[in-house]
Amino acid sequence: MTQAPSAEDQFDEEASRRLESIYLTPDVVEQRAQVMALLQAQPGQRALDIGCGPGLTTQSLAQAVGDNGQVLGVDIAAPMLMIARQRCASLPQVRFELCDVNALPCADASMDIALASQVYEYVETIDAALVELARVIRPGGRAVLVDTDWESAVWASLDDTRMRRVLETWNEHIPHPQLPRTLKRRMEAAGFSSVTVTVVPLLNSVYDRQTYSIGMMDMIGAFVTGRNGLSAYDISAWKADAAAIGTEYGYFFSLSRYVFVGERQPNH
Repeated sequence: MTQAPSAEDQFDEEASRRLESIYLTPDVVEQRAQVMALLQAQPGQRALDIGCGPGLTTQSLAQAVGDNGQVLGVDIAAPMLMIARQRCASLPQVRFELCDVNALPCADASMDIALASQVYEYVETIDAALVELARVIRPGGRAVLVDTDWESAVWASLDDTRMRRVLETWNEHIPHPQLPRTLKRRMEAAGFSSVTVTVVPLLNSVYDRQTYSIGMMDMIGAFVTGRNGLSAYDISAWKADAAAIGTEYGYFFSLSRYVFVGERQPNH
């Protein structure tokens, strides 16, 4: 297995803009609304957006906590923060910092709530990072972590062998591709209690460029090309296959994301 690239390497400006467009597709917008409903952010709260990316969740948090609240967005990729700052330029309650999740720029117990979407599956030292998250959340505060089990991906294909190779190779870009299976106990060990889990499925049943799965084909293709014997021709054929299925047979893609909500224990 090849070594997973770092977040800095994965998210240059071009990749950041590509990811932003995927996050703006209607299906991902709806999923983001479901996550925000589970977070239950309240006016006046201090909120931390970990791995804020292009600032879409940061913007939603700022709207939820209002003018009297505070939102800190952090990310390890400078191009992402550039986009996020542009998006939230008119929101004075928002600030951003470049940092690693193992060294959050926050005082102990200084945050009421924290949100991290598709972040911790990318973190090699996940248990230490969760302890660092618990450090900055006040007792009784809440953390909401959203992560994907990539083996839950169901993607219709006329060549199932190639499809499996693509997805198995894509899993190499991430240190913990099946993180949801262990995340509840990891959160509890780090200092969170009453951890609940909700599955939020993402379903695309039509071939449409304005969907998550079609947008992701470019990102996946860019990563897997040249790995495990997958050529540019293989990826081109995979994309053509998806378009043909959409025209002739009926397109289908489904992926399960899991939302973990935990309360910071006192005296842990």
